[in-house]
Amino acid sequence: MLDLLNLPGIKPVDMHKDSKALIITAEVEEVNVPLCPDCATPMHKHGTRKNKFSDTPLYMEPVRLEIKRPRFRCEKCGTMSMPELSFLDDKRRATKRLVDVIRQQCLGTTFRALADQTGVAVNTVKNIAHDLIQELEETVSYETPVIMGIDEVNLAGGYRCVITNLTTNSVFNMLEHRTQEHLKPFFKALPDKEKVEWVCTDMWRPFKRSFSPYLPNAKLVIDKFHVVKMASEALEEERKKYQVQLSKNERVYVKKSIRWLTLKRPENLSPAEQKSLEIVRQQIPELSIAYDFKEMFFKIYDETEKQSALNAFEAWENSLPDKGMEPFKKLAKTVNNHFEDIFAYWDAPFPITNAYTEGLNGLIKMSNRLGRGYSYEIIRAKTLYSSEARKVGSGIRIGHKKVEYGPHIPTLLKQSENNEFD
Repeated sequence: MLDLLNLPGIKPVDMHKDSKALIITAEVEEVNVPLCPDCATPMHKHGTRKNKFSDTPLYMEPVRLEIKRPRFRCEKCGTMSMPELSFLDDKRRATKRLVDVIRQQCLGTTFRALADQTGVAVNTVKNIAHDLIQELEETVSYETPVIMGIDEVNLAGGYRCVITNLTTNSVFNMLEHRTQEHLKPFFKALPDKEKVEWVCTDMWRPFKRSFSPYLPNAKLVIDKFHVVKMASEALEEERKKYQVQLSKNERVYVKKSIRWLTLKRPENLSPAEQKSLEIVRQQIPELSIAYDFKEMFFKIYDETEKQSALNAFEAWENSLPDKGMEPFKKLAKTVNNHFEDIFAYWDAPFPITNAYTEGLNGLIKMSNRLGRGYSYEIIRAKTLYSSEARKVGSGIRIGHKKVEYGPHIPTLLKQSENNEFD
């Protein structure tokens, strides 16, 4: 029979297919009679034993090896022995090359898909992945970011903390919790902590309280998109207030049409939408005023100089009416409470935002949905150790040392679009 296996020490003698896999029967080639490891006397042949192992797919079908191995017995002490086969991973009941394939792919696809492809149990894939993750945890480390992004994601039953390198747009770490009790030890033990010059995050104060005692050179800048989002939310509150005054049919129209008109920036409106917005201005003048306040706030971030931005905010705040517009007054209060950290945006050498971190959070959530039942540890590993994303723009070589910055977020997103990151 043609040797389709190319495995040392065995030869295939039969092949057939059942409903789940190709079954290849193989026999061990001639072996010398071994010596008893305890008595050092020659052992005697004692029948054969057939063992089953999984192997790499063949012809796009899972493969099961049925290997007949002679058994030997020591007549003196009763010790039993079988020839060792170097290509087998007895712990996994599979060939080492199959285990290697699973190791290479388990962080880039779902466990279920990989189990179906290889014919092994899902738990076997999971166990191989856990071994790989433990190895990666001990051997892989990424360079501390100069510009760090911090955000949260609701994942696998709790809020997790995601940390990114905003200079290289790569993943730096994912922490199990976002509490100060969990974050402070992380930042305290962070290597090269003096390298961190900027930290971009939202207004959740525990983030600042967690890193500020331990990152001596870091300055916080609150993410632009979290700030302007509050202006959109304020406008939405105003829209809903006027919406309840309309008839049922009018409310449906407002919800489906006016909402999107008012949330868009003027430059993004089509000619037809611009005409519709003019009608809204005529029919609901109070909502038109709220829309203008939202736009005035957005324009603060259009300023290129810090003093101009400060002046724009002051003018916006002073133009708020004495009565009404409570959501926008609440926004003004929030800005004043975080004044220094919000306007640090204009102190940075270039605009710093957490946009890539937000994109990564969406990808993490999608991976969680596709792999229902994944633990936090598995999702973290799939995010942190994606082999393809680690190759792209994420590291440089200095002499004989490779410096890694973590998986490249745009590459992770591209893999997701191509269904390569599950």
